[in-house]
Amino acid sequence: MSEAKVDTDMGAWRDVFSKFDKAVEECFDVDMLVNCLLEDDSWYIPFDSRMKLMEKAKSLGGCSLEFLADYYSFKTAFLDPGKEYDDAVAKLDELFQ
Repeated sequence: MSEAKVDTDMGAWRDVFSKFDKAVEECFDVDMLVNCLLEDDSWYIPFDSRMKLMEKAKSLGGCSLEFLADYYSFKTAFLDPGKEYDDAVAKLDELFQ
């Protein structure tokens, strides 16, 4: 693949995720945000975009068991050890007790 093709592809992906992040910022429908997360069950959304999406859904009141399990599972899988990681592990344990 030529370097120009790679640069074009990377630019296209940046545009896609920029539009995705903007759509998340402008969305206040918690059900839509939660459904978007749950549809991404293989965690294909890039880390930063997914974190924004998860935090937005949680801040708008996303609280179903399925959402919270996904939220805390993602955090425990990807956060570095520290207070936020420890909190996510504790919340995940609480959910499944």
